Amino acid sequence: MKPKIAVSIPACTISEASRMVRKASRLGADLAEIRLDYLKREEPVEKIVGTGTMPLIATFRSSNNGGAQNLKGTERVETLIAAAEAGFDYVDIEVETRNLTAVINKLRNAGAKTIASHHDFTRTASDIKLKRVLQLCRSSGATLSKLVTTVRRLEDNLRLLALTREASRRGGVICFGMGALGVQSRIYSPIYGAAFTFASLDDGRSVAPGQIPLSRMRRIYAEMGCS
Repeated sequence: MKPKIAVSIPACTISEASRMVRKASRLGADLAEIRLDYLKREEPVEKIVGTGTMPLIATFRSSNNGGAQNLKGTERVETLIAAAEAGFDYVDIEVETRNLTAVINKLRNAGAKTIASHHDFTRTASDIKLKRVLQLCRSSGATLSKLVTTVRRLEDNLRLLALTREASRRGGVICFGMGALGVQSRIYSPIYGAAFTFASLDDGRSVAPGQIPLSRMRRIYAEMGCS
């Protein structure tokens, strides 16, 4: 199997985003995550659609979840709905969003697949709590459930991968750990059933702790015989 990789694109302008998407495609990415919180406010999101042949994910992180802008939740939601209407293939919506199910219905009606996401920047919670969060994501009606934690012990990777394997049998899931110790789960998660994993375009453009460059991840997969 060839694991799927989404590359995070933290561009400030449409032209920069277009260049980065094209480069990601050349390097073997399967999807491009456009981080709209990095994009200048005056830049129209609809101009990003059609810049390449890869599926595009629209993501607008809140400041509490590592976002580059501190905007109200309503403004983020409006931007994401505009992205769905413009033709983005996926829209990532944080599970903490108010009226989550209603927002997901609007995104679906606009033509986008949805990702209900939860990020924990401090730890990897107990298995019971992780499963509760995963169920919360699933109950929203999203296409994919995304659960990302911070790995504090190597054993956390094993728990996340076990959860990925179990959860992938019952629906689409993205699950791995952040931080230097979480790189293992980033790499192995699609092998254990995750829809895809995430990488940076290069060393200087990581948007999350432990995110490694696409080219390095592809080399690792090639050495593992997964290419």
